[in-house]
Amino acid sequence: MMKRMLDKIEISYEKGSRKVRCFCGKTCNITIVPHMREAHPKEWEEWCQDFVSLRNKGLRASTIIKHYKADGKLLFTSSVVEREIRRMVEEQKAELKIVRKPEISEWQPSSFRLERTTVWNFPKRGEWAVHNNNYQGNWPPRVPRNLILKYTVEGDTVIDPFVGGGTTLIEAWLNDRRSLGIDISPIAIKTTQERIKEMEDEAEKNETRQLKPEFRPIVVEDDARNVKEILSRYNLDDRSVKLVCMHPPYLNSLRYTSAIKEDLSRISDKDVFCDQLGIVVGQICDLMHDDGTCAVLIGDVKKNRKVVRLGFFVMERFEQEGFQLKDIIIKTQHKDASTRFWYTKKEKLDYLMAHEYLFIFSKK
Repeated sequence: MMKRMLDKIEISYEKGSRKVRCFCGKTCNITIVPHMREAHPKEWEEWCQDFVSLRNKGLRASTIIKHYKADGKLLFTSSVVEREIRRMVEEQKAELKIVRKPEISEWQPSSFRLERTTVWNFPKRGEWAVHNNNYQGNWPPRVPRNLILKYTVEGDTVIDPFVGGGTTLIEAWLNDRRSLGIDISPIAIKTTQERIKEMEDEAEKNETRQLKPEFRPIVVEDDARNVKEILSRYNLDDRSVKLVCMHPPYLNSLRYTSAIKEDLSRISDKDVFCDQLGIVVGQICDLMHDDGTCAVLIGDVKKNRKVVRLGFFVMERFEQEGFQLKDIIIKTQHKDASTRFWYTKKEKLDYLMAHEYLFIFSKK
């Protein structure tokens, strides 16, 4: 059925403008997606179910879109697939299965040293233990590992209010630290919980890969702006937190949910974003140990070919909420997708964005 529909879709270009002729005969400008949702909702839902099914087989969105070609051309982008998978999961219309690593060759990194300069460069992100890069936007495990080993000792508590794929919590457990992670995205929570279970299963079947059960991470599906109340549930509101690792959204450059209105990645205005992030930051400052450390990885964004210096706005907000800047680290960025598209177009950007800021704060 799907193949018959795809065979009837035609894609053409008129004076540089993309036209998509639907199987029903309707011609759409640039994309068929809005038309499919409105005129063919049943068929579109079936396609979206197929997106989830293919993802559950281990395929990435960039591969899934190749199953949807018309006239040999891609029908839509991978961001459409990512968005619709999130929607299906959030609306409980489909269940997303987190594909495990086929083999874990290393439990700890074979070669690792603490960074000594203010420029961090990780061409290979690192995939020891259960780490992988299948959660879009997660940071390399070498970032939280450096922070954890630099600013904490065994038994200390680490908090990640935007836990994503669970990278920070995995590193905390591997290094015998207590940890708690929060995220508003059900996909992020499911991914993190599955990674933790995968660690437990690996440790159970391989006695050389040990984990201390008292350091098993806590994972909470909630709004990061409720962090103080969340930590009080687990008796962590007594300024016992030694390290906070934060990797918040970069405005709405990459949305992590489909329709959760409280999600910070749905905010496009930098002032509104900083105000809402400031709610999290202020609570974090109150919860941290007096000699604790807070690290935030943030990048600038480009809108209408102009730079929005989000990194520095966020830095200033941290200072307003009671933090003192200790270090600015430049982390080089590899394979960034946020500006690559425009960099290759006719009206292209002058430079491909290739850096992020890692701000290190202490309490004043």
